[in-house]
Parts: sequence; structure tokens; C-alpha cells
Amino acid sequence: MCKVSGKLSSKDEKLLDKNKLIKEPHICNLCSMQFMTKAKLKIHMNCHNMCKRYKCDLCGKECISEKLLISHKGTHSDSRPFECDVCKRKYKRPNEVTRHKKIHDGDRKFVCDICGYAAVYKSYLEVHKKRHLGEFRLKCELCGKGFFTNFELQGHMNVHKGDKPYQCDMCSKAFFHKSHMLTHRQTCHPAELEHFQCDKCGKDFQNKRYLVAHFKTHATATQFLCDICGKSLTNNNSLKLHRLVHTGEKPHTCSVCGKAFSKITTLSMHRVTHTGQRPYSCKTCSKSFTQRTSLVVHQRYHTGERPYKCQICNKGFVSRASLNLHYKNH
Repeated sequence: MCKVSGKLSSKDEKLLDKNKLIKEPHICNLCSMQFMTKAKLKIHMNCHNMCKRYKCDLCGKECISEKLLISHKGTHSDSRPFECDVCKRKYKRPNEVTRHKKIHDGDRKFVCDICGYAAVYKSYLEVHKKRHLGEFRLKCELCGKGFFTNFELQGHMNVHKGDKPYQCDMCSKAFFHKSHMLTHRQTCHPAELEHFQCDKCGKDFQNKRYLVAHFKTHATATQFLCDICGKSLTNNNSLKLHRLVHTGEKPHTCSVCGKAFSKITTLSMHRVTHTGQRPYSCKTCSKSFTQRTSLVVHQRYHTGERPYKCQICNKGFVSRASLNLHYKNH
């Protein structure tokens, strides 16, 4: 400012204009983002204009490119054109197949320290751990029931909507869940389903492998029968331990916390949780576990072994617990 006239110099006027620009940014009236210049705001507005060009005619969702719109429309279709060349499982998008194939590659870096489950992605492990804690990731907005995955929630929503998308192809009866339909087929139409029958006791099995395993019980365990439920055991000690199931007796007690167990071997495994020791180490990745069974399950993620097969879709699992969880989603 000139000390004589009191007027601003041209330099001061430019500085004042610059300060005004900083104090009064250009604001987008659609998303409230702020920009230093009008030109930058104009460039930004193109993003909103592009969104309006690629709009889904099924649900109204807006996408910023035609490629993303095509990918989005796949969610409205039941078509799954992209197939895994290893297990033949099908997906809606190519990136889903790529992500899935990491399971077959054995690329599972993220390990659950509770049960030994190994995940391809950290996010998968975080969701898995919530099952141990009982923390539901999703909730039904209508009834408040909690779920861990979108798949479980979507299946539940059929109940509220009254939709019964799973139909028995033998009698046309419809169900909310696929698992209910399969149970119906097995109980109401057993004669129409392929099955394998034991010629000694008449028990039916859905595949030959389970029948062969069942035959072994007749060959080795006929002389050690439980007089309460009729179950056959391989030796007298196994029979004595089995009878504890019926009596509820748990003679082996932990001296630290007082928890009781029916087997001394189970007590021994439990005691390790108090010491903090992890004596069972994986030779492949050096991860250690408190129980040998947890290590065995964990090692199957490295070897690819899946000894527990689903009788419905033949998918394999590393543990019986994983198989039981899978059955709930059928």
C-alpha cells in the first residue's frame, strides 16, 4: 500500500485476489468437493456427467464407464459364464475366477491362530474370526437377525419376501432355502435318488466311498456294541469311553480352571491353553499351534488335501467343522 495516497499497489491487488481465491473456493453443488480454480471444478463436473451416461436400466445404478456398467449388469443375471479350469466352479465375472484360483495355488498367507484355518485374503480371515467371536457382519433390516456373509443374508431375505426359488424337480414343491429342498428330496423321494445300500444292515449312503467306510465297522467292531444305542466300537476301551457320552460323566478335571473332560487326552490338550505353549509347528510356514489336530487341519491348506466331502455337491473341505458350515449354506 502506498503510504502517501493510501491506495493498493498492483502487486498488493494481485495478492489480495489470490487470498480471496483461497478463502472462497469453487464448490461442486452435487458432491460438495472444493477446488481452487473454476477450471478444475469444470473438469471435476465431467465425472458427474459421465455417471449419467452409463445408467443401469434395471435398478438405476450409475456407473462412470460402459465397462463397469456391463460388469454391474451381471449381478442381475443368474448366468455364470466364467469357469475355474481346476474345479469347474462358475462365476459371474472374470476377476472372481482369478481371485478364486488362488485357493488352488495354495497361496494362503493369513492363518487363524484359533483353529488353523488359512485364508487367501486378510479380509477373508477377519470375517472368519468373527465366527469364533460371534460378531455378525450383516444384519437383516426387517428382523435384526445377524449373518456373516451376503449369501446367508440373501437366503434369509427369501423368507421375508415370500420367495421360494428352490423347487423339487420330483413333486414341484418349493422352498425358501436350497438345503431345505435337498432335505425334502432325501426324506420324501428316497426311492428316486441314487443310493448305495449296505447288504448287512440295510443302511443307505449317497456315495460309494461312504458305503466302503461303513463296511469296515461290520468287519472290525461287531463284538463291542453299546447296549444303550447299539453303536459298534473297535475295542473295549473305546466302548467304555463311548458310554460316558450317555452318562454325562467327566472324570478328568483341569486343576487350573476346573473344567472337566471325559477323556484324559482331551484334558492334556486343554492344559496347553493355560501354559501358552504351541508345541506343534508347521514345517512349511512355521506357524505353531496348541493342538496337533489344529496343525493337521492347517497343513491341509498347504497340501490341498480335502478329506471331508459334501454329499450334495461333492466339494471337499479340510475339516468336519468346515463341512458342517458348508451344509448350512446349501
